[in-house]
Amino acid sequence: MIKNISWVDLFFLALIFILILLFYFRGRNWTMKKLPSSNRLGGYILIYADQKQGSKNEKDFGKLLYSAEYELQGKPDYIFKKRFGKGIVPVELKSGSIGDDPLPHRGDLLQLGAYFLILEDVYHVRPKFGRLVYKDYMFVVKNKKSLRKEVQRTTKEMREMLIYGVGKANPSFVTCRYCVCNGTVCAHSGTEIIGGKTNESSCREE
Repeated sequence: MIKNISWVDLFFLALIFILILLFYFRGRNWTMKKLPSSNRLGGYILIYADQKQGSKNEKDFGKLLYSAEYELQGKPDYIFKKRFGKGIVPVELKSGSIGDDPLPHRGDLLQLGAYFLILEDVYHVRPKFGRLVYKDYMFVVKNKKSLRKEVQRTTKEMREMLIYGVGKANPSFVTCRYCVCNGTVCAHSGTEIIGGKTNESSCREE
């Protein structure tokens, strides 16, 4: 029966095979996935947390991570490393819920993007993805070039605003808490709200 297969038949068989491959790899070319919230990350071990966990092997836990290349600094909630391999994953926990929103809050996404840049410089490994974990859902976010560029553009605008005095800062706990520039390039970092008012000793308008 194989001898009776024509070139036309072979062409269509090859075409079907190519379409199957394209369909398979298309599923891998994702940017962001919304999944039920979970703290499990199989095959990874915890190598960093923004606070001490009570173990002896935590000398860098709570350390402020600084990238000289991107002029960014921050403390991710958690960083996991592949048990076998060099891959690392930043994980940010959010106190609120996301509900039916198909995308995470922009500030949260930029914050994770900033951690992608910081970790790449500090650990010399580019994370392939990270997690934004809300109470009800989590987003698995791929470390795309477009996200990194958006972070760099936003921080550049913030630096220019501080240098040239364009715009007026309105710092508060609500607006600054998850801002990508908080603790990085913003002079108002460390804003605290006491009794519903801004603590002027830690945050001053300039």
